[in-house]
Amino acid sequence: MQHATTARGRRRVAVAALVAIAAACSTPAEDADDTDDADVSTDDSAATSAPADDEGESSPDPTDGTTAGTTAGTTTDTTADTATSGDGTGDTPATSAPADDEPAGPATLDPVTVAVMYPDLSVAAQFGFAEEIGDFTPVFEAFAADANERGGIAGHPIELEMVEFDLLVDGDAVSACLTATQDLDAFVVIGLGGVYGDPVVCVAEQNETLLLQDDGSPAEFYERADGRLFSLTPNKAESQVAIVDAFADELAAAPFAVFATLDTGGDYDTMQEYLLPALDGAGLEPAVVVVIDSDTDVAASQIPIEVEEIRAAGVENVIATPGFFSTAAFAQALDAGGVDVRWIGSDAGGFASDLYASQMPPAQMDGALAITTRTVGWRAAGLDEPASRLDCRERAAELVPDGDFSTESIDVAAAVPACNFVDLLVLAGQGVDGDLTTESLATAIHGLAELELVERGPSGFGIDKFTAADEARTIEWSADCECWTAISDFEPLFAE
Repeated sequence: MQHATTARGRRRVAVAALVAIAAACSTPAEDADDTDDADVSTDDSAATSAPADDEGESSPDPTDGTTAGTTAGTTTDTTADTATSGDGTGDTPATSAPADDEPAGPATLDPVTVAVMYPDLSVAAQFGFAEEIGDFTPVFEAFAADANERGGIAGHPIELEMVEFDLLVDGDAVSACLTATQDLDAFVVIGLGGVYGDPVVCVAEQNETLLLQDDGSPAEFYERADGRLFSLTPNKAESQVAIVDAFADELAAAPFAVFATLDTGGDYDTMQEYLLPALDGAGLEPAVVVVIDSDTDVAASQIPIEVEEIRAAGVENVIATPGFFSTAAFAQALDAGGVDVRWIGSDAGGFASDLYASQMPPAQMDGALAITTRTVGWRAAGLDEPASRLDCRERAAELVPDGDFSTESIDVAAAVPACNFVDLLVLAGQGVDGDLTTESLATAIHGLAELELVERGPSGFGIDKFTAADEARTIEWSADCECWTAISDFEPLFAE
């Protein structure tokens, strides 16, 4: 099958969607049509296999980490049938999944399609949120080709399809879902930044396709997906409740507010169903709960009123639940109004990241607190680069010789998810028992109780566990170094 690569190269793209923007997903996924599972057996049959009965049956527990348009359809066929030649404080560095652990040899069975859904972020640069990020296509293509030389997924070579969507066009992410699951008949979908809410439901629930994503989804999505949804980050309930567990003393010491937006990504619903009850259970009551509309025109009229509410209540701390695009706009209004607050967040909405922090007003972000399952801060601490990140960069440099994967390169940001997700599929494939089906691959993923992921803390799936993160730690942002620094070591946050 012929390669059709996209020569996108480096580009200036909006950072906003790397951490999530609700506007990309505002068309309800209920309009999507159901399709059969893209299960594959070694005899080239297309038999559909339902997920195991005990997968996704129970409602996720937010405290233990165990959880049951216009450019859409613009695809890049990067069929890889020939080989192509995080950060941490150092206390508990993540190490990458071994790429050559007992290689199985070239994949020779029937190919399976893996679709990577990713947003076109460049359109958001018009709002002033822009930073150079590497191109996902060449690194995913190269890692998929390398994976095929190592056995692919249980002996089946990966045919890679890159499906781009416009994050600012309503419903385009859902259209991309339909392209991936129905037009391309993807066996697995990988969702990068901006794939949340409706497109998650579209892929995993309505089109019954296994979805691997970076960011966590609402807790109930995992149950509704019936065993077909996995994420590297905790679900949104876990991430929001973790804020209460980690920073109860800080919240009790001064008036605080909760900031949310009306969206389809589940941040608002999670706040109502999990965060507010968790605060109440800890004896903490927010002075103000700010809810801004996801429509930018409506939000523009609401923000000045809410700024004055914050001022009048004497709020000193604000819990952030949505993506930074909305939070940054509100923080800028607070800053312009002379209202100084400290922001507190987590992995929910991507708050605990360098990209999120770098787009917030410096005065608003200085001293911000977060709890995260990611590794950040090794540069600020003067420590060596974590082994996982170094290994990923070296592999990417070997597989994509035209790329720049030096320590500070923008291409590294594109290489990290390729390292994590492609290696995850290969490792899971090695554990598949019998024919490769959605059910057998999901079961094999649950067998990966210990995972070494790039720029992630201790991780693993395990039986009935659909989120990989096992431990978290607290961090603080400093305006002096423009960096996160660790407050605590990684600890089992979601222990049963």
